[in-house]
Formats: sequence, structure tokens, C-alpha cells
Amino acid sequence: MIGNAIAGIIRHPWRVLIGWLVVTVSIVAFSPDLDDYVTGDQQAFLPSSFESVTAQQMSDEFFPATSGAGGTVVIARDDGAPLTGDQQQRAVALAVELTDASIPGVGAVTATLRSLSPDGRVAALGVNFTGPQGDDIVNSAVQTLRSDLDTALSGTGMHGGVTGNAAIAVDTSHAYEGAEKVISIATVLIIVLLLGAVFRSPIIALVPIVVIAATYAAAQGLTAWAADVFGFQVSTSLASIMIVVLFGVGADYIVFLLFRYRERLRDGADPASALEASTASVGRVIASSALTVIGAFAALFLAKLGSLTSLAPGLIIAVAYMLFTALTVVPALFALLGRKLFWPNGTGIHRGSRYGAVVARRPAAFVGSIVLGLAALGAFATGYHATYDTLSELPDDTPAALAYTELATAFPAGALSPTQVFVEAGQPLDESTLQSAATTLSQVPGMASVTPAQVAANGTVAAFNVILAESPFSAGSLDTVAGPVRDAAHAAFPDAQVAVGGQTAVLADVRSQLNADTALVFPVAALIVVAILALLLRSLLAPLGLIVAVALTFAATLGALTLIFLHGRGFNGIDFTTPVVLYLFVVAIGTDYNILMAERVREEFRSGKSPREATRIAIGMDAPTVALAGVILAATFGSLALTGLDNLVELGTGVAVGVALASLVMAPILIPALSAMVGRPFWWPTRGGAPDGPPDDEVIIESDQSAREAVS
Repeated sequence: MIGNAIAGIIRHPWRVLIGWLVVTVSIVAFSPDLDDYVTGDQQAFLPSSFESVTAQQMSDEFFPATSGAGGTVVIARDDGAPLTGDQQQRAVALAVELTDASIPGVGAVTATLRSLSPDGRVAALGVNFTGPQGDDIVNSAVQTLRSDLDTALSGTGMHGGVTGNAAIAVDTSHAYEGAEKVISIATVLIIVLLLGAVFRSPIIALVPIVVIAATYAAAQGLTAWAADVFGFQVSTSLASIMIVVLFGVGADYIVFLLFRYRERLRDGADPASALEASTASVGRVIASSALTVIGAFAALFLAKLGSLTSLAPGLIIAVAYMLFTALTVVPALFALLGRKLFWPNGTGIHRGSRYGAVVARRPAAFVGSIVLGLAALGAFATGYHATYDTLSELPDDTPAALAYTELATAFPAGALSPTQVFVEAGQPLDESTLQSAATTLSQVPGMASVTPAQVAANGTVAAFNVILAESPFSAGSLDTVAGPVRDAAHAAFPDAQVAVGGQTAVLADVRSQLNADTALVFPVAALIVVAILALLLRSLLAPLGLIVAVALTFAATLGALTLIFLHGRGFNGIDFTTPVVLYLFVVAIGTDYNILMAERVREEFRSGKSPREATRIAIGMDAPTVALAGVILAATFGSLALTGLDNLVELGTGVAVGVALASLVMAPILIPALSAMVGRPFWWPTRGGAPDGPPDDEVIIESDQSAREAVS
């Protein structure tokens, strides 16, 4: 049945191509805009049972005027000197002016007795927005507020900036928009240059880009439709990650088919039969690879943290549509082009390689040295620690970062984003109880100040603003809010409902849930991959060997990240989402190369080759395929390092390292060597065919000598 479908595609390529174009263009034309479903609000991704979410609900109900996103207007002299008396009055007066300007999305701009820093150099005005961070009206309000502030301070010798959660969200969104452009350009150039250099064909260099770009546009549309139908939002990082995933795996699948097609043509087959045989054999590998990626990403649905689960639909849809394209449109295009696909240099001839013979002769030595090397690198992963500081991950010259730097020189670092403590009692709250609670909270280590309680109109609900001494995004602040602050607040009102909220509390809850989700997602993703490998390879031991190899690769990759960013570049931590996303990419995408090599070894083994001879042939024929595909994928993910966003730089570097290890070490050397070392039990219960040549050692010695002569 599958053979008939492949034959039909090759016999009727125009029908396949036109049908795919109609479907793809229709999706792009009629689907919603994915940007309408993107949010940078971490609280939007938390389960409703979390305390920070409860706090936000209490704020919305009892303090609606201040329940939206917060911000700070920071004003200072151009020369850094203390503000004069007139300048101080002018800065404070701006609160009234900006409020009276009735900027849509701005509830109020306020000044208090604490608006002026103790050293007199900086004035800080509070901003209450009318919606959560990431809302269109709030994003627009930040931009207008910045513009009006520049106009109001022109000619005064002072300058101003806007920072805080809403402003950080705006700058993050802009940074990701710029990152998408950089990634898109870099990815296209990388694929064109590498494919053009290896195959020396302008057609091969350009055709994959056109096909993958159309697939990417359709995947975005399908993801937007899914978000609309199922009512979910996606994180700001999805588009950037989807670009490199789709272009990377898409190029991989096309390269897999190109190499096998070229191999068949070199063996003398006519284009139609060569393409049919190549698509049939490599199609199983591509399908298994795609299902592995899809299965690993599907494990994210088990997570409770929405920022993780929201990645799954887009990435699954993208890979699934690329699989459909790779098994239909790509063979159809190859059928239309025939040998012209390899113009102007043709298919070339087979070249000898001695590396397969070397590995087959000494498999244990290669297995041992690689495992020890990866284990040594993986040992550095024990030094990993996370950061939740989204502001520090932005480029230093973004407006929110500049304003915060100035604010932090004159005010406690926690002034950027106060923590809120909400109390709902069944009876009116008296002043002495509230004052006693404020005193208790102020005595918690790590506190800079606690503002007097704000009481709701019904008298039974109150809110405290707690200013932390450290940055609200630091690990110390997260520990303080998750532990001592919440403990003190609940102890002060034992008979009332108490909820601690604010950005620091949100991140503390995110951290707690992330740890639980990681403990669930990691093993489930591994089990899914093992199950798919077992079905493909029809073996019990081989899939276990492959997944252990992948686990070693992940540990080594995380160790490399720790060395590069924590020890080498002195980062305070690695972005908290990096390990789980990196794990899925290394497990899922890195397994593609293991699948290709393992399936080729198994194919040769079933045809009657001994385990060592099968290893030699597989390395000689498919190692170049794996190497090129891995270099393309590593380079596309490496393009994330050009974005200037620390979290994307870390993710891109990590995946590039992991893919490089998988495609240059694990798949072309370790997996075949492991097969040769273990021998026939590696493929049990699959049995090899009848031997079709001389004994193992004679073949390997002869092939080794032939390879030496070919190289010389």
C-alpha cells in the first residue's frame, strides 16, 4: 500500500504539487494571525490554584484601580547630579500631567513622599495600567507614555524612562520581533550555502528553502487556528523556536532523501526507480524521526505550566506538516526534476572511506572513549543553576533595562516590582491588627520596606505592598517570597484568606511548577522515544542503547552550557526554560540521526552482513548524510546566538552543541560501534540474513586497504 502511494506520487508529480499548493495557500490566506495569540505574561500560564493567581483575582475584585500591570517612571538629570528643587517639583508634577493626559491603558500615574530617592538624584513615579502586561492597550500605553515623557522633559536638563513589568513585556516583544528577522535571514543563508557547497547545485540549494518557507507559513496559520479553536495562548519565544525547528528538521529530511537518491543513481538505477526505492527506505526513517519529535513534544501536554504546554501545539503542527510535505511534495519535485536536480555537476561517484573499517575493527575502544568523554563533560552539569531574571536577558540598551539600571542606583532593587500581600477576613480589619502585620512583614530578612495597608471599601479586605531589598527576579527574592514572606503573612492572619502575589510570587510559583513538570516530562518523553524506536527497529536492546546514548548527549550538552555561560561568560544563571526545552530537542531531534544510522546498520545486517561489516558499510554510506544534516541543524539553531537575547543565545548554543554531538559523534560512531561490539544480540529478536561474503575480519581488512588506496 505504501509502495503504491509512493509510485503514485512519482507518476503524477504535478497533481501532488498543485494539490499541496492549493492547501498551503488556503491555510495561509484564511487563517488568523498567530501574533493575536501571543503573550509574555507568565501568570497567564499558571494553573488557577496557585497562590499568585488567587492574589491577582483578589486584586481584580477588591482593588480594580490598581490590579493591572504596574510600571515606574524614572526621572534623572542628564549629568547624573542631584535634582534641583525646581527639577524635583517638575518631576513630581509630571504625575498629575501624565494622568490628566488620559492615555488609553493608563489608569493613573502617582507620586508619593517616597518618590524622591534619599540622595536626591532620581525621582520614581508609580504607574497603574488598566490591563495585564502584554495586552495591546497596555503595550500601546507604554509607548505613548515614553513619548509624552520625552516631550515633557525636553529642555529641562532631565530625561525619563519607563520600566516595570508592562515595559519589560513591550521591550521583550520588540526584541523577539527583531530576533525572528535575524534568525530567518541567517537560517536561509546557512541552508543555501551548505547545500550548495556540498551538492554543488543551485537547484538543491534553493528548492528546500522555498518548500520549507511555505510549510512554515502554513504551520503558523494552523497553529493560530488551533489557538483560536481550543482557546490557548503561546509564549513570545514560539515563533523564533518554530523557525529553527522547521527549517532545521525540514532540511534534515530533504538531505536524508537526497543522499539516498543520489546513492541509487550512482549505482546505475534510473531516476524513477531510484526515487521510488529511496523514498520507500528513507521514508520510514523520516516518518519515525518526525513521530519521535512529535511524541517528545507531546509529553509537554502533561505539564501544568502553560508556557511549556503552549509550545507543544505549534511545534507538533509544524513537524507534522513538514512530514507530510517531505513524503509527498519533495519526492514529486525530485520526480519532475530528475537528474537535472544535480545540475551542473551530476551525481558524482562513490568515494572510499576508511573510517567505517576502523570503527568496525575496534568498536569497544570507540565506545569506551566516547562514553568517558561525554560523562566527563556531563559532570559539569551538576553546577547548573537557573535564572528567572527576564529583564537581565534583554540587551542592555533596551529602554526598560536602562531605566531600571538608573532606578536601582538610587532605590532598593525591589522597587521595580513590589510584592503584594492580600488579606480577606470575614469581619472588618482594625488598624492595630494591620499595623502589627506590617511590622511583622517588615522584620522578614530581605525586606526594604512595607507600605501601610490599603483597605477595600467593604473594610474586610486589605493589601500591603512589600518592597524587597534584592532584584524582584533574583533567586534570593524568589526564596524570600516563597518562604518567609508567605509564612509571615499567613501567620499574621491565621483565620483569614491570605494570598501573596506580584511578579516575584508568580516566578516563585513558576519555579515550583517547573520542577514538578520536568520530573514528569523527562521520563515520559524518553519512554515515547523508546517505544517508537522499538517499533521501527523491531529490537529490544537497540532502542535502549540509543536512548542511553541520547541521555549522555543531553548531560554533556548541559555540562557544556554550564562551562560556557556560568564559568566562561559569568552569567548569574541559565534561563529556567532552557533545560526542559533543550532536553526535548536533544532527545527528539538528535534521535533523528541515530534512527538513520541504526536503520542503515539494521538494513545491512538483515541483508546478510555480519554486525561489523554492517557497521562498516553504514558508516561509509550514511555518515556523510548525518554529518551534513547535523551541521545544517546545528548552524540554524546556532543562529539564535545572533539575537542578543540571553535565553535564545543559551538555547541556540545548547541545541547546536547537542546536535553536533549527536550527528558527529553519537550517530556516525557510537551507535554503529555499539552494534558491532554487542553483535547479533543488539538486534534481537531481529535475525540477520544468510552471510553473503567472506568472514568479518577478511572483509574489514580488505575494505580498510581499499579505502587507504582510494584516499591516496
